[in-house]
Amino acid sequence: MDSSENLYNLLFEISNEDRHNILIFLTNSNANLTQISNTLNLKLSETRRHLSRLTQIGLIMRQPEGTYILTNFGNQILAQIDNIRFFTNNKDYFEYHSLRKIPQEFQWRLSSLDESEYITDVLEFIRNIDKIIRNAKVEILMLVEQFPLNFLSVILDAIDRGVNFKILESSHRAIYSNLNELTHEDHGLMKMHITSQVKQRIIDTVDTFMLISENEGVLAFPLIKGEIDFKGFKIGSEKSVNWCKDFFDYYWGNASTTSTPMIDRAEIIHSPSASGEKNERIVVIGRERPEYDFQAIQDAIDNYREVILSGRFNIGTSPIVIKHSVVLHGEGRTNDIPDTKLYKSGWAFPFVNPDWFFQIRGDNIDVTIENIHIENFNGTCIGTVSGNSFRCRKNRITLHSGLGRGLSYGNWGDHIVGINAGETYNEGGFPGGIVVEDNYLDFAISYEMGGFISSSGRERDPSYRPDLFNHEAPVCVGIKVSSNKGKVIVRNNIVRNMNSRGILVCDNRDSSEIIIHDNVITSDVFGAYPYNSAMAGVGLFIQSAWSEPVKGSRVEVYENQIICDKVNYCGIAVHGPSFYQDGVGKLDECIIRNNSIDLKNGYIGIQLRKIDNVLVENNIIKGKVYYGYHVCGSKNRGNIILDSSENIFINNDMTELEIKETDEYSDVYNNGYVFTGEEGRSKTAYAWLNPLTRLNKLHIQYKNVIDEGKNNQIVLT
Repeated sequence: MDSSENLYNLLFEISNEDRHNILIFLTNSNANLTQISNTLNLKLSETRRHLSRLTQIGLIMRQPEGTYILTNFGNQILAQIDNIRFFTNNKDYFEYHSLRKIPQEFQWRLSSLDESEYITDVLEFIRNIDKIIRNAKVEILMLVEQFPLNFLSVILDAIDRGVNFKILESSHRAIYSNLNELTHEDHGLMKMHITSQVKQRIIDTVDTFMLISENEGVLAFPLIKGEIDFKGFKIGSEKSVNWCKDFFDYYWGNASTTSTPMIDRAEIIHSPSASGEKNERIVVIGRERPEYDFQAIQDAIDNYREVILSGRFNIGTSPIVIKHSVVLHGEGRTNDIPDTKLYKSGWAFPFVNPDWFFQIRGDNIDVTIENIHIENFNGTCIGTVSGNSFRCRKNRITLHSGLGRGLSYGNWGDHIVGINAGETYNEGGFPGGIVVEDNYLDFAISYEMGGFISSSGRERDPSYRPDLFNHEAPVCVGIKVSSNKGKVIVRNNIVRNMNSRGILVCDNRDSSEIIIHDNVITSDVFGAYPYNSAMAGVGLFIQSAWSEPVKGSRVEVYENQIICDKVNYCGIAVHGPSFYQDGVGKLDECIIRNNSIDLKNGYIGIQLRKIDNVLVENNIIKGKVYYGYHVCGSKNRGNIILDSSENIFINNDMTELEIKETDEYSDVYNNGYVFTGEEGRSKTAYAWLNPLTRLNKLHIQYKNVIDEGKNNQIVLT
């Protein structure tokens, strides 16, 4: 009988389930024929036959007293069967993961991992890493491609508890050969020194991720191409922990020593705050790997008062939630653009659930976000819910195109918001105030590369409406100031290509004060016609009650520059409520002063609707529009008076403004609301006051005024 025939006979004998069970039973204790028969619920005749075949092939032997035992050969074969079973049970995993660089002696022992739990979810795998470190009492063994800075805080806590660490890291992926080189005192980073609890070595390459404590761990083998995808096994049994420790010791014995230190908690540098307290600061270095970057930033924000981000970060689909006071900022600027880059990736479109890049939600917290370039996101980039104060400054928020992003609202399109400054409904507030300054936002930086909505050029046609339901265009809002109770200042920002609202102010409480000044709002893209309005976009839009039953606030708008090149934009619009319940009201006060508006092919220069006591003073309006001023009221709703009264326009300059002739588009919308006119023909003018206006006062240079209201005062200057 040749060797091949011996092999096939062996495989045939052990392929029988009963004979396999007999071998497993005999690994724990010797037994005679009757004991085996009774234990495995087999007939005596069947048991005798199976024992004879196993003896004949040499897997077991009968002792003089009549008991059967595994031979050494049987033990070795059974171990290999267990190995095959491990691979069979995890077939899906090993279809994409490789063991080719794992030493053969450890491949032969993989059956030791048979009781481990397969983890398919990356976030669950990462959460297990955090849990293992937090639960460790004696030691942690780490075999990693690169030192996991995102778990730094929990590692430090473990060191404080007396846990010892052995860390094996790849030499070619190490971000430092000595952690002291990572730090710079002028950045306020931590000074790192070797502690007696940490031993660290490096090896040429690491082909496995492993983190093991004294009684549990996680283990991930590489993909076929060599990357670690953080899908693998949760280790819990004694024999699987022992396999991992032996595996670690094998590499440890072949590794080089290094002076790379861990951080000693006592060595953290503190910089004194104004109150004399010491603020802990930390740097997080981006790796453009979501499984690292998201958790690294989140952990740093959760545990430090100042967080410096360096490099590029891909946080995947997860929002970063800020629940504690923190100053979060990037490192460095080049040509006045932040060097630190962040982006999201991997979400499904259309997006039907609210999402954020950063969400600020905490009790009485003070948060600053500055000098960061966020390059890609969906939904809201920076969203505020609750806190004491918030400052957002010198950030850059850009999208190559708004298409394929945003929270979907059906016929109202996919909504994208750059910065949401204020609380969300009644969850809290920012009594300490909000400042949004010196930021740059552009949601269509690809426009110059070939158009924004259609290649046919229809975006130049004022009668064209993009199909929002089929995602032909997004609805982009640059800065939204909503639901505030305190003071908000929005200043010195550049807001580009927001086809819905450059800056939107709405739903702020009567206790709030909103100041918008020295911003530049420009758009080269076609408007998105949000909310079924003929007015596609507005540079600066202010409304007392849009989605909440609130009374209005005080709003002052001055020294802003608005330039929109595409059709049907309005420069500045101030509206009263569109939400009709008890408790709603108009703005307490609104001042529109010293702004410059340039609409190349616009709709209205300045519009006041359902609003009273607005002062419009010393503004410049130029370009081409249907109406320079548009003042209109609406029919009252119950006890809510919705006419427009006692507004004042004074000392505004329209010398470079051209009033467009009526056209097919204006005739179609000749309904007394969008355009005025009679017998199917529209009329345009430097100013139009509709029939539901009264007691408004206009100082204007031109006679071309349409006054359909009551007791309005028109003064020619």
